[in-house]
Amino acid sequence: MDNIENTKQLSDASYLFALIYKYKIFIAIVTFLAAAISVVVSLQLPVWYASSVNFVPPQESGAGFSSGTSGISAIMKDFGLSKVSGSSSNEYSMIVFLQSRSVVDSIIKKYDLAKVYDIPDTMFSVTRTTFINNTSVEYLDEGNYNVTVWDTDKNRAAEIANDYVYITNYFANKTYQEELAINVEYLENRIKSVDSAITATSSELALISKSSLIFSPEEQAQAASKALSDLKTAAMQYEIVYDLYNKNFGSNDPQTITAKEMYEAANNKLKEAYNKPGFIGNFALTEATPVAVNYLTKYADIEAFTKIKALLMTSLEKSLLDKKKYVNNFFIIDKAIPADRKDKPKRAFIVAGATVGASILCIFILLVINSFKLATRNAKLINIHK
Repeated sequence: MDNIENTKQLSDASYLFALIYKYKIFIAIVTFLAAAISVVVSLQLPVWYASSVNFVPPQESGAGFSSGTSGISAIMKDFGLSKVSGSSSNEYSMIVFLQSRSVVDSIIKKYDLAKVYDIPDTMFSVTRTTFINNTSVEYLDEGNYNVTVWDTDKNRAAEIANDYVYITNYFANKTYQEELAINVEYLENRIKSVDSAITATSSELALISKSSLIFSPEEQAQAASKALSDLKTAAMQYEIVYDLYNKNFGSNDPQTITAKEMYEAANNKLKEAYNKPGFIGNFALTEATPVAVNYLTKYADIEAFTKIKALLMTSLEKSLLDKKKYVNNFFIIDKAIPADRKDKPKRAFIVAGATVGASILCIFILLVINSFKLATRNAKLINIHK
């Protein structure tokens, strides 16, 4: 019982220091061996160099893929509807290109990184993961981007970092051109449709004029025609916006839903103009002379179609010009250069960590073993005194 009481009187710190002192030679040997092994291992690790390239997107509006030079964005600006709904940030859209599989795979194949990493060609996904882990893509608060590449060859690290920007520019421009091609085709088809509508409406208006001898509406009718034309123009604008968003982004996209709501609102206003009093007087258009209303409607249609065609032609010409341009989405500020010293491994940290870790682990194991022995001995003493 006296031994048990004496043991209880020892503080935990005293017991720990006593244990370390008792086994100091063993702990020193284990710590020395761990330090020696960590030195040998760290010296065997390959040396990695880091190279960084600093670049920015174009400042000029309309100079890059994400700046609004696509056919859709051009039409939005022409209509004054570029803020119909929220748009995704430039940072997010360009980060998508920088981190795309197409860019990563192109770099891997160009520099044969599977061979560099000593990974079989059949395990391309492993090579891709390894390269991604050796690459850092950052968007900084100042508005610039930074790509850092680690490689065992300092010259190759710098070349890959610079190529990262050039290859990303290529794929971003390719996507930009594909979008332009879709929008050009749509605009051309829409212009053909508008031309057909203008031709048909003009023929109908000529027949009305010939049969009724109405060549010029009265002043009130002219004012009503202009107002009705503006309403129809707005409705057609929103229809094109909705059609474009639905075609490019789908019916469930927030921008598509917003455009649809605006299109339906414009149509409702147009219906009210026809069916409610107050548009050209204290009566509805449907109550006016059928011939006059028919003439007014056809005249407004021609004006609306003509305005729409002018807007579409402007957007088509811009899109056709943009198709001939190669768009740089990034401009390099600081090119990557070969590093003059290694970036990793940090051998001093490895050795220090291994040494300290081995010491702590050794003390912990000794503590567990001695605690178990002490518990066993105390149990025997308790049984003896019983």
